[in-house]
Amino acid sequence: MKKLLLLLLIATEVLPVLARIDKEQSDRDSTIYKNVNLNEIEVISSPKSETRFFEFPGSISIIGEKKLERQHIMSLKGLSSIAPNLYIPDYGSKLISSIYIRGIGSRINSPAVGLNVDNVPYLDKSSFDFDFMDIEKIEILRGPQGTLYGRNTMAGLINIYTKSPFDYQGTKIKAGYGNHNTWNAALSHSHKINEYVAFSVSGKYRKNDGYFKNIATGKNSGSTEVAGGRAQIYIKINPRLKINLTSDFEYNDQDGYPYQMFDKKKDIRYPINYNDRSSYDRKLSTSSILLQYIHDRYIMNSITGYQFLKDNMHMDQDFTPLSVFTLQQKQKQDAITQEITFKSTTDKNLQWVAGVFGFYSHLRTDGPVNFKEDGLKYMIEDNVNSIFENINGLPVQLGLKVQSPNLYINGIYKTPTFGLAVFKQMTYNNLFIKNLSGTIGLRLDYEHTKINHHTFIDEPFISDFNIILPPSMGGRAISIPVSVPLSVDGKDKMNTWELLPKFELKYKFNSRYFIYASVARGYRSGGYNFQMFSNIVQEQLRSKMITEILNKVPQRFKPMLPDLSHLTNNQTDVNNSIRYKPEHSWNYEIGGRADLWDRRLGIDFSVFYIDCRNQQISIIDGFGRTTKNSGHSASKGSEVSVRLSPVNNLQLTAAYGYTHATFISNEDGNKGNYVPFAPKHTLALTGNYTIEIKKSWLDYIFINAEYAGRGKTFWTESNDVAQNFYGLLNGDLTFQKNNIDLSIWGKNLLNKRYQAFYFETMNAENLKENNGFMQLGRPITFGFDVTLRF
Repeated sequence: MKKLLLLLLIATEVLPVLARIDKEQSDRDSTIYKNVNLNEIEVISSPKSETRFFEFPGSISIIGEKKLERQHIMSLKGLSSIAPNLYIPDYGSKLISSIYIRGIGSRINSPAVGLNVDNVPYLDKSSFDFDFMDIEKIEILRGPQGTLYGRNTMAGLINIYTKSPFDYQGTKIKAGYGNHNTWNAALSHSHKINEYVAFSVSGKYRKNDGYFKNIATGKNSGSTEVAGGRAQIYIKINPRLKINLTSDFEYNDQDGYPYQMFDKKKDIRYPINYNDRSSYDRKLSTSSILLQYIHDRYIMNSITGYQFLKDNMHMDQDFTPLSVFTLQQKQKQDAITQEITFKSTTDKNLQWVAGVFGFYSHLRTDGPVNFKEDGLKYMIEDNVNSIFENINGLPVQLGLKVQSPNLYINGIYKTPTFGLAVFKQMTYNNLFIKNLSGTIGLRLDYEHTKINHHTFIDEPFISDFNIILPPSMGGRAISIPVSVPLSVDGKDKMNTWELLPKFELKYKFNSRYFIYASVARGYRSGGYNFQMFSNIVQEQLRSKMITEILNKVPQRFKPMLPDLSHLTNNQTDVNNSIRYKPEHSWNYEIGGRADLWDRRLGIDFSVFYIDCRNQQISIIDGFGRTTKNSGHSASKGSEVSVRLSPVNNLQLTAAYGYTHATFISNEDGNKGNYVPFAPKHTLALTGNYTIEIKKSWLDYIFINAEYAGRGKTFWTESNDVAQNFYGLLNGDLTFQKNNIDLSIWGKNLLNKRYQAFYFETMNAENLKENNGFMQLGRPITFGFDVTLRF
């Protein structure tokens, strides 16, 4: 707190001095803070569509640069609830980006919501959570976007656009400090060399000490350090031909996961208390080339993207002080995408867009699991001995004693994926009658996925099988050493073809009202569960141990043993165990938009029904969490957004979403239950007010307040653990003089305590029950930022 007050005092003393640096520049910059009507200026622009926000026939929310800054949103997880029915729980590390829209989402493996940055698709959700830098705006499209964007956009799409150096010039320096020893610094510079060439460069750094303490280590859990940079060069070769080259890099280092045991029966939360290393570090680099050619009748865009990801995760998988087992996961991915689109530019009634898309991704995952001393005792030794103890009538006493200090199961999994798609969408205006338009689109997707897997242990697993003879036979113990090598190798492949149609009607009453109705199909790609191999190896271990025992037991003692032949049959179909199929949905939607009161009042609304088949559900299975096709669900609900500017310099917004997502059928017997991670309600209320001072010491004061509410959210398919409705109050107060901003911000100002996440995992001490763990949401955070523009 003393550091915060000292830095705040320094900032306030320096502010008047720095304010005199460039007054002419600051007068121009200050205009971007004034409230303007979004519907009048905002254009949804991409290689596939270009229309005013008001005329877009779909559920969409747009967040501009200033709103991101005023609400202190630094990454995708900060967007949760800001748009109706959008939920992004903030837990774990940057590896985890669970995005849900309208009750459809994904915890692990393939995403259900797509992400594009400057029209380059991010294929793997491990790369979704990055710190924002030079963001111009973010578009959140709800409902399937598969016809134009393909795989893994069945719930929606998030488009992120960065600033063009042709539109923004100058230098921006930002630095700040907050509680929990939070530091941030950023520098960006954009320069237009001439009418043909412009460039921008930027860098960023952020760190904090974490928000929760681990009593086992005495250290904070969840500390974060992020650093990165970005470079862009834009070349206008001539009025018809443009090239944009972009490259960015981010390094992330996080320590620990603030998971604490939670007894759902007693509703008791225990302290964070685990002993083994837990961390996540990641290197992420994305580069792209945009080539645009403008013809008299069409615009051609070619977008080439390359992404490199390399990360390393360590996790205390039991999250207790026991030395049960740990997990390490290392990923290395190279991904290339290429899309070429053609879009009509004439003013005829028929408008169209067509294109081809291809991608190649090669992912190598190393996933060793280390069963340590307590794990071997509870999960192998005690488990096997309990089987022997429950066998009645044995003339001898049987027992197993593990000799290996640990069981280190290594795994190498290579999953190359290749895909191609062709698509076309046509819109005919003034269809049959004036102001009625109809849209029809179709996309054909092909995807080929392979896996080459190698799971093994470096050294044989050693144990002793003991036979204790009864007193009548001398009462002595016979020890039989057992040494078992383990290895599971194989390969598999999947080929999928998908047709993704879209049908839409829109009727425009006048320049202020329209309604639309749409039907669209979406899908989420299938894949492979790497975590299943620990279970498969455990089955193989049991089978080989029993076989080895039966082979080594002296012939005279074999009649005294029980029939163990059923434990030697390892009939697991590996490929069917590890694969899961694509998930599909049909989305039916009716909505509209209106501008009223001289465009001071804007209203969006929609109602929807989603039928989701082969739903990919994340479940506990033995030693890990896997994905399987176990659900058929229905999600129905509504959304409404209101934007109001009752007087100049005041903007009020409200965004509400209602989702009722339940299982129509479920293989695990949860028919009729609510789909997990799908809040019934989302609510965002914001208010922005600008006070014009225009004095020698101050120009403007900007006041921003936000209330974000989330309805009851179930964490499990059985609906036995849930977080009830809660709301978070956030705020920002900014003082501006010329080209200097001083912003004082706060998040969760009422210090609301709530569950951000809950999960269950195997209980090593009692294999018949699972342990439950939860992560609390971040407590109150606050700080200040100083921004200088010149």
